[in-house]
Amino acid sequence: MLDIRKKFLISFGVLVVLIATVGAVMIRQVNHLGEAIDVILRENYRSVVICRKVDDILEEVNGGLLRSFRDGTAEENGDWKEAVRELRAAWDAELRNVTVKGELERAERVNRLLKEYIALLPELAQPRKAETERRTLYDERMEPLFREIKELTGEIQALNQQNMIDANNRARQEAETLHRRVLMILIGCCLFAVILTLLLKNWILNPIARLLALTNEISNGNLDIVLDAKSGDEIGQLSRSFNAMAAALREARRNERIKLERSERTNRDVFSELPTPIAVFDARSGRVEIATRSAEQYFGFRIGAEVGAVNAVWLREIYDRVLAGGGVCTCRQNDGVIQHFIDNKEYFFQPTALPIPADAPADRISAVAVILKDVTMAHEQQELKRSVISTVSHQLKTPLTSLRMSIYLLLDEKIGPLNPGQLDLVMSMRDDGDRLADIMSDLLDLNRVSGRNNLQLEPRRPADLIRAAEERFRAKCLDREIRLETQVAPDVPDVLVAVNRIDYVFDNLIGNALRFTPAGGSITVSAVRREDAVEFTVRDTGCGMPPEVQAHLFEQFYRAPGQEPNSGVGLGLSIAKEIVTALGGSIRVESAEGQGSSFIFSIPVTGAKENQEKNSAQWV
Repeated sequence: MLDIRKKFLISFGVLVVLIATVGAVMIRQVNHLGEAIDVILRENYRSVVICRKVDDILEEVNGGLLRSFRDGTAEENGDWKEAVRELRAAWDAELRNVTVKGELERAERVNRLLKEYIALLPELAQPRKAETERRTLYDERMEPLFREIKELTGEIQALNQQNMIDANNRARQEAETLHRRVLMILIGCCLFAVILTLLLKNWILNPIARLLALTNEISNGNLDIVLDAKSGDEIGQLSRSFNAMAAALREARRNERIKLERSERTNRDVFSELPTPIAVFDARSGRVEIATRSAEQYFGFRIGAEVGAVNAVWLREIYDRVLAGGGVCTCRQNDGVIQHFIDNKEYFFQPTALPIPADAPADRISAVAVILKDVTMAHEQQELKRSVISTVSHQLKTPLTSLRMSIYLLLDEKIGPLNPGQLDLVMSMRDDGDRLADIMSDLLDLNRVSGRNNLQLEPRRPADLIRAAEERFRAKCLDREIRLETQVAPDVPDVLVAVNRIDYVFDNLIGNALRFTPAGGSITVSAVRREDAVEFTVRDTGCGMPPEVQAHLFEQFYRAPGQEPNSGVGLGLSIAKEIVTALGGSIRVESAEGQGSSFIFSIPVTGAKENQEKNSAQWV
């Protein structure tokens, strides 16, 4: 059995032989054709030219003789030496160019007659000989020689011309033969090429086409196919390897299906027993694919349930945001916490939705997982902490107030004078008492602003809020030689705020900027609109802060390095954050060492704030 390599070698070997045959035949026929043409141009044509030249010389000599008889001028016309020399040279060339049969006898005879003719010329050219004798000599001997030579040269021309015609016919025949042979060989080559093409199609193209078709079937998941592998060439070997591969793929698919079914069953059973409520929604249909038992029991996330059919406004909101943005999303209201009752008991959960990427590039997200983290204990601890802070603060406030009044009475020396040592001690007690009172006030403020229910909201113009803050700090900035500038965009709408609380935010941020900005610096308070919110910025040209300080800046009781000992206990920014969050906004910081700091907080505009309140009421 021939393999593909041998089939190709044999096929193209035959083509090479055919091409070489065509070349050899063409070279041979062209050589023959060239020889025939050479005969025409080189041999016969030269003899014809020589004979015509000899005839022309004889005609000229004969004409001169006749003129001499007519004019009686034998002396003037008797110099035939030049003509004789030309005749001899021409006929010597003819004797060397004899090629046609019968031409040699006639050429030798002409040579003898020319010698006789040339020998008689001097006698006719003698002036002493009588004209009658010369005319008789011409008529009896010269003219017959002239005519016989002319007749013989004519025969020689006829022989060469006939040979030229024969050579031309032979060349035409050679050309026709070449045409026929080349045409036959070309037809044979074409037939062989057609046969070779059909053979190659049956040998290679058809098996490869079958392989491609079956490969497409495999790519579509059809592994139950078998190729014909009877041939012993490379195609047959490839077919057998292909069948073995398909069998291995079928076995692997069967094993993978068994493993996948077992893995899915195990995952479903284990997943359903997780204590945290978790549900996975298909991104296309919006239906629940898998859910834990707690999610199904407490939130109605049954397998097959649609997103819109579940009675939870927050679910649809975070689900759509994940599909639109492709990132992790949490609830925007109530600090991301929802209230839910289970068996008439209040629980708090923090829902988080995260995308599950798809395997195919066309589908960016295949599913959305919703995780509900139980934050009930943290919420209760926060409420307990607020209650303890409120109780302790109120319980300490009365004795602290009494203690401070006593200290001030001592300082007024109403009950007696104080020596210098006692005065220093009492003044130290006063400073510590004031500091403790500030701490108690901050703790009470932190407890009061931790929830929105305690805030009395009313619309205010951002320009009025900034102008009021500027008036409160203008004198302090002048004392510190710091410029205080305000910038309010003309299209800034009203915001819904608690005036006494928003003033605390401005006071804290401007006070911090004043504390860390050196003399000659500047503080800028600005307001611009950002979609459904107004963004306030307090920017200073102070020393700035590193990233590690910014990460803890809004934590309770955190004090940045480099502050004065009596600057506070680290509750100011945390209280400001609580106030901004309670108003439905957010706060952040942008800073770099040596380049100042910018505290940016946003407050929803009046209409947006009312919508948030309605949504919050629905979610709770």
